[in-house]
Order: sequence, then C-alpha cells, then structure tokens
Amino acid sequence: MTIPEDTQGAERRRVAEAWLAGLGSALEARDYAAAASLFTPDCYWRDLLALTWDIRTFRGPGEVEAALGAAHEPSGFTDPVLEDGDPVEGVIGDRTGVVEAFFGFRTAMGRGRGFVRLVRDEAGAVRAFTFLTTLQELEGYPEKTGVHRRRDSRRSTDEGRENWLDRRLATAEFADRDPEVLVIGAGQAGFTLAARLGQLDVPTLVVDRMERIGDNWRGRYHSLTLHNEICVNHMPYLPFPDTWPIYIPKDMLADWFESYAKALELNVWTGTEFLDGRFDEADRRWTVRLRRADGSIRTLRPGHLAMATGVSGIPNVTSFEGMDDFQGQVVHSSGRTEDLDVQGRTALVVGAGNSAHDIAQDLYLRGADVTMLQRSSTTVVSLEPSAARVFTLYSQAEGVRPLEDTDLRSASVPNALLHELHGPLSKVMAEDDKELLDGLRAVGFALDNGEDDTGFYLKLIRYFGGYYINVGASDLIIEGKIKLKQGKGVDHFTADGVVLADGDEVKADLVVLATGFKPMQEGVRAMLGDEVADRVGPIWGPGADWEQRGMWSRTGQDNLFVLGGSFAMCRIYSRFVALQIKAAVEGIAPPRWNPDTTAEARSAR
Repeated sequence: MTIPEDTQGAERRRVAEAWLAGLGSALEARDYAAAASLFTPDCYWRDLLALTWDIRTFRGPGEVEAALGAAHEPSGFTDPVLEDGDPVEGVIGDRTGVVEAFFGFRTAMGRGRGFVRLVRDEAGAVRAFTFLTTLQELEGYPEKTGVHRRRDSRRSTDEGRENWLDRRLATAEFADRDPEVLVIGAGQAGFTLAARLGQLDVPTLVVDRMERIGDNWRGRYHSLTLHNEICVNHMPYLPFPDTWPIYIPKDMLADWFESYAKALELNVWTGTEFLDGRFDEADRRWTVRLRRADGSIRTLRPGHLAMATGVSGIPNVTSFEGMDDFQGQVVHSSGRTEDLDVQGRTALVVGAGNSAHDIAQDLYLRGADVTMLQRSSTTVVSLEPSAARVFTLYSQAEGVRPLEDTDLRSASVPNALLHELHGPLSKVMAEDDKELLDGLRAVGFALDNGEDDTGFYLKLIRYFGGYYINVGASDLIIEGKIKLKQGKGVDHFTADGVVLADGDEVKADLVVLATGFKPMQEGVRAMLGDEVADRVGPIWGPGADWEQRGMWSRTGQDNLFVLGGSFAMCRIYSRFVALQIKAAVEGIAPPRWNPDTTAEARSAR
C-alpha cells in the first residue's frame, strides 16, 4: 500500500515542527547541552551572521553546544518556526529519507531564515544532520524592493525641471559628497554587492580600469562561454531572460553587465585606476586616490572599501631568461588573444588549467599550430554529465522553486561537508568520463582526481584552479590536433621559441603564459600596502572550520571587505556583506564575535 503524498507531507511537517519546538524550548531554558543533543554526532551547523555576526561552521554536538553558549544570548535568537508548506523528503550523501525544512526566526538584529535536514537515528529519534541559520533583513532597514519599493512621485511642478536622468547623472558623479562604500572591480562580485547596497540606501561607487562595463568578459578569448549552466549564474533582482542559452557566451554576458548597471541604477566609473588608499583610525574612513579616464586625480573618503577584483587578480607572470630576445609575442592568459592573427602560426600555451585549455582550443580553431606545455597534473571532467552533477540542485529546482530557496539549500552544505561528499561523487564522475580520461592517459596527459581524491570542485574551493571542464580541448589533445609536452618547465627563451628544462626546444611565434594568478592577498598588498595586506592575511582557501579565509566577512583590517568567486557565490554572499556594511553605517553592528565568550564567562563578569 502506498501512503499518499499529502499524508507523508503532514508527517514530515509534524516531525519538523516538533524538532524546532524542542530546539526553541532548550534555548529558552539556556540548556545548550539539551539543544546540542538534538543534533547527530556528525552534524554541521553553519551560521551566516544570524547568531555569530560572522560566517562560521560548527561540527559535532560539542562545537554546537559551545557555540550556542557563546552566541545565543547576545544574538537574541528566538522563535524558530516552520515556514508555510510541507517539508520535502531529500537525500544527502548516503542518507535517504531526509526531512528538509525551511524555517524562520528572529534575532536582535532582525529577521532570519534557516534550513534544516532531519534524520532518524537507530533508536528512532529525530536529529539534525545539517542546520543553517542566516540573517536576511536588518530590523528597520528592509531592502527597497516589492512592497518596500520607492514611491517617487516627483513632477516638474514639484522639483523644478530636474528629472530622473538628471538625478542619476548627478548621483553617479559624487561631485559634492563621498560614497559610503567604494567597490573596486566591476565584475559579478562588485555588481552584486553594489546592487544589494543600493537597495539598502547605502551610497556606493564602483570603479574599474576597463574602458567599458563588461570588458572584463568582452575582452577574453573568442570562443569563451560560461562553464556551468545559466540556472546557477543569475544575478540578484534581475535574472537572465528565459530565452537565453544554457551556456552563456562571453559577449552576451558582457552586454548584460551594461544593462544590469543601468537597470539597477549602479554608480560606475570606468577607465578609473585605483592609485592608493589609507585608513584613518580616528574618523574610521579611508582616504583614496583615483585616476579617472580623463587623467584627473580624484580623492574620496569612503567609509568602507570592498575589493571585488575577483579570485583571479594579479597575473602571475614569470620572467624567463631570453624573453627580451624572443622575436614572437608573449601574452598572459588574462590578456587579449582574440585580436592576434594566428592563422598558420605556431603557438605554445604554458599551463594546463581551464584557461590554458580554452585558449589552446580557440587558437587551434583559428588556424594556429598549438602545443600545450603541461607542467603538473590536472583534474579533467566532462562538461556533461560530470561537471553538471555539481549543480544538480539548481538544474532540478529551475522553474520549480524560487532561486532564493535553492541558494539557501546550497549554502546549508558547508565546505567541510562538501569535502566528505565529493570523494564518492568524484569517483562517479571518473566512471562517467572513463573513455575521455583513458584517451588522455594514452597520449601522456597527466591526470589526478584532486587532493584527497575529492575531484575538481574541491580544487575550486581550495585554489580556484588546477582543473579543466572539457568543452572540446581534451578531444583535440587526444586526437593530436593540440600537441602535448608534459612534465617539463620552461628553461629559457630563444629568438624563435622556448627551450624546456630537459633541453627540448619548441618553436613558437606566440607564447601564452596560462600560469595563473598571484594570491588575492597580493592584490591587497599592491593597492593598500604591506601593513594592510599582512593584517588581512591569506585570502581564499579553507580556514580552520573550512570557511573561506578572508572572504565575505570582516577582515583583519577594519572597514575592508573582500569578495570574489563564481556567480552563485557572489549572489549568495553579497547579501551578507551588504548587511554587515549597512549595520556599520547605521551604528548597530555587533562587535566581533568571540567564541571564547561562553555563558559561564559572561555570568562571572
């Protein structure tokens, strides 16, 4: 006999309501041991500002109990209540029959939203395996969207002859005032943050060295498309049209950025170079100098800086002996190659990551004789079905549930758990791609399955590199159409080529250095100096709790935030950066959370 879905849904709702009620009662009684007992021994609690005013992951009941003891009272967390609609049955890893539920709550700072995955233990008790708490809205400061949208009704008789366009031009110029936030970088990281700050009435200016909005995409290699599906890559408030292709071409995306800036009323200065900046501890503001497109120098005093130059910041360009004598062209993968006439020319691509493969494929398709120099092993996966498996959560939810819900479900799986899940998943991918991988091995291409055998996505989390999602270059390598040199570095350049470390010489008219980028901390150093960079420390890559170091929350330097990563990462975490900045602007931001400040320690003071 099959139990009707509505009956199953009602049972799941009863289970979730009972668990949330138990948690609420335990917290109300300040019984943090009882609250922690509601979690599985291998549980994860991830908090995005709601209780800790930070981005934190706690693993196991012991860490959950300690963190609740430190954070619960100051945060004012209360009233966890199941949202309307029945929870659904889900799967995570090898766990089936998981009850997945969204819930709301309140804190002293405002409105929160969470997501929990509940399982039954061997004794039949319901416990939480993953638990996410997020701050969604500051009390008294809702986003100016929906029912809170602006109600401007100005007419010429009320405001003279000034219209919307006049006000937009004046606002964007910042002629007689300073922005509260200066965002450096007009890519997805900068624009998602600026859009969210705009809806919180925080005056924000975005600056970029490029001459035109979208040039950071427009200027890349000719054949570039995004390597994941459109459903993952929407930007806040304005999703891509339903008519767009699954994999977005670079020029379509570049034009979209221009449209997005206009539609979201973003203040953007293009052709503008950030010269330097220093922070004044006394008045808590930055003094920065900018060189504008006309050559003039403008000094601004924003309250906050947001570095949104991306995980791929300063190109890592090695100077080799003999480069000055080389008669051909040398470009880094971050530079333009599509303007070069490569028909019938020989090209050497140094590197074997995503950019190296894409550029090698583009050069081959444009008529070049291409050799790839692979210096160390690479993780390779097919675009479909393997890479697409990582984003199944989004592709299955498209048109079924709101993107905000899917983002919440995605954020509820912390990096520490991804590390556990991607071991088995990467093996499935390798089996899917067996023919492709065997073909690469046969021609001498060095492969790995990522650190700890966890595949390409954990390489992204750790290094944002070291992998390739195959959109055709691997097939060209297997077929010998892109030649391969493997396991050797460059020793020196000659007038007409490159000599490798083993003495082999590769003749080349063009050398593309797909040698990656310097750590993000070096970008801070270049713009703000050694003292600030050393205070900020390493950026990107998992920290002690597997959260990304230096990203999306307060850094070691006051009033400085760093953003970067994929479209989805920028969309999700820009919300929390914006809330932190808005709270600081309004003077309501809590102090930095101290995990050692336990309830016992507070009561003893």
